Amino acid sequence: MISKKRAQAAAEVLSYAAFFLLIFVASVAVFFQMQSQELSRAENAYAQEIAYGFSDHIRTAFIAGDGFSQRFDIAPDILGKPYKIWLSRGTNPNLKETGIVYVEWKGSSGETSLSSPTVTAGYHETTSGVFITTSGEFIVIDSTKGRTIVMKNDGGEIRISGVAWS
Repeated sequence: MISKKRAQAAAEVLSYAAFFLLIFVASVAVFFQMQSQELSRAENAYAQEIAYGFSDHIRTAFIAGDGFSQRFDIAPDILGKPYKIWLSRGTNPNLKETGIVYVEWKGSSGETSLSSPTVTAGYHETTSGVFITTSGEFIVIDSTKGRTIVMKNDGGEIRISGVAWS
């Protein structure tokens, strides 16, 4: 009779332990899912900040007029992930269309891109091969190879050059 009570007590302890272990595992799964969503949201917010910041630098150079020059740094990564800035440049800046700044990176949910509108001007990169290159109708800035940008307004044309990391 005593051994039956011990066996029953042991079975009850094991069932309680299994129940609480199941609750713990479910809680951890929910926590990690929430953390993943928060990380994705933070990446998107940071990339949007980079895109709008770069657009603001272009807008400032355009509005300031001929002879304006500014030097600024871009962030080296988005929460530890490298990214590229793609600046669309139209073939005819006199059309006054809206230009677009794209920020692309490989985020926690795969390849991701966010954009920001900017003014259209004649964009030219002046240090090809350093970390600012052209690809079709885009100027591409690679954050892994450099981050100091020099932006000048040269007679209404925005000239973008960069200083490579040493």
